[in-house]
Amino acid sequence: MDHQHQDPLRIFCRNCGAPAFFDIQRQSFACPHCGEVTGVQSFRSELSRWRQLQRDSTVAALSSQDVPLVEYACSTCGARVVFPEGEALETCDFCGSKLLRREFMDPAVLPELIIPFFITPEEARERMLAWGRAHLNTPEGRAVAANVSRLCGYYLPYQLARGPVSAEISRAGTDRRYHCSGFLNGTAVNTSRQFDNLVLNDAEPFDWTGVRPFELGVIAGSRVKFADLSDAETAKRIAEEVTEDFRPEVCRIMQTSGVDIGLKTGDLFVLSALLPVYIIRQGNFTAVMNGQTGRMVASTGRERLTYPWLVEPTVYTLLILVLALCYFAPSEALGLTVVPGIIIFAIFSKNAKMVRRRKVLRSQVSAATRKDGLLTVTEGRDILKNPYDNTPVFFEPGPDGAPAQVRLQFYGFWRILVMIINILITVFLPVFPAALIRLLIMGGEPFMANFRPEYGAAWYVLAAFLVLLYFGKGIRQDVYEHPVIRAVQPDGSLKLIGRPEDRKIGLLNMFLTGKTGADGRPLTLTGFIRELGFQGGCILGGSLLFLLLGSVGAIVTPD
Repeated sequence: MDHQHQDPLRIFCRNCGAPAFFDIQRQSFACPHCGEVTGVQSFRSELSRWRQLQRDSTVAALSSQDVPLVEYACSTCGARVVFPEGEALETCDFCGSKLLRREFMDPAVLPELIIPFFITPEEARERMLAWGRAHLNTPEGRAVAANVSRLCGYYLPYQLARGPVSAEISRAGTDRRYHCSGFLNGTAVNTSRQFDNLVLNDAEPFDWTGVRPFELGVIAGSRVKFADLSDAETAKRIAEEVTEDFRPEVCRIMQTSGVDIGLKTGDLFVLSALLPVYIIRQGNFTAVMNGQTGRMVASTGRERLTYPWLVEPTVYTLLILVLALCYFAPSEALGLTVVPGIIIFAIFSKNAKMVRRRKVLRSQVSAATRKDGLLTVTEGRDILKNPYDNTPVFFEPGPDGAPAQVRLQFYGFWRILVMIINILITVFLPVFPAALIRLLIMGGEPFMANFRPEYGAAWYVLAAFLVLLYFGKGIRQDVYEHPVIRAVQPDGSLKLIGRPEDRKIGLLNMFLTGKTGADGRPLTLTGFIRELGFQGGCILGGSLLFLLLGSVGAIVTPD
């Protein structure tokens, strides 16, 4: 059997016939059973052959079909709606204008794939009404309950994109760029101009096991909307949707929702399809039910603004307040927290961005089944998973300079331990030489006699500001500028790569972020002082040394 002609969304091994999967590292399809490698171009040739056979079949069906098709072209909004002859509309469903009619017999615009409706119109209305009534405490739920009589089923146009994609990732507040790649499979992009693409996208996923080659008989008696987006607009939508598909994994790895994803699509192969959707559309309100799985989504156009960068400075400021409350009265603790809090928020607000999100009410992922004619819709996060893995994979230059698949780590046990040690050493730096001096001169006196660590207050004040900078810039920024990178080996093991200085986040190195020498490498502390010049280095070093020695002397000889 020619598997490719039965399911164009899957690749089968030419050697043993087993399903093959795309290997991002090799950038080719590989069989997990026999190891046979199939190039992407071979896959494109097979799909092109499948597409030509499909079109030939459609032409034959059109010439022998008993019920001719007609198209209504709206002169106001441009919507092209196709129905079997005999089923006419007096107005456009999308803008309310009068419809213009002309014969539709061009097989070139017909889709290549289709998923039939599984849920009947009556079942859809009942389910949508029950869902709206269950969410009457929201504007979207009330709008659904009030407009359920407008529910209408359509086969809507989609493009199924397949092929390699890459993205450049940046985290808010940092300068470093990360690179990831993926392979699209099972990504459906609506190509209808009249509908809210965000809402339609949230009604996915579809169950791709139900896809079949397009047949005219499937759409008999149904409303059909054909694509009206240009190739450029379609490509833009594909990029937008893939960006959102990448976002959860990217946010998980970068440990924040404040990320920018610059997507680049490679040589994509696109198949056209009609997918079943029930829609309610009234002004800014749009509600959608997946006609195959029963998943529901609604939006009234409301938006919300989020500030993901505010979380970290808020946590640090509250931590300082809690520590201050342990030693001071509430009013004093609050006063002592104000200045450090302002400094922390000022540091974290650098390059901070506001994120605008649309408020969308949605049910969980659904799967519909029918037993003895009775419809059952089951919901759950893992009910219906995309059988194709669209998870992005991160790449960094390997030891040989070639891109290598990697795992990024920003925080770990040893890194956190080093941060704590750096802070303790910075704050109590005068105490250590003072203790050594005290041991040498104490004679027969008790160690704590004439030894007053609290007299190093001048240094502690400076150290407090250094620690604030370390938290704000060293920990928050440098960690994401200098990740721990481990390359994924062929056997699945991880190997640490990169130079030690590239992942160093020492206290003094926080002043060097983004600074490079003539060779393009990050500056060391010595190189940084050299950049200041002899006079600048002497002033900086002399000032710190004077303050340190003064604090040491005050601790050892308080009188």
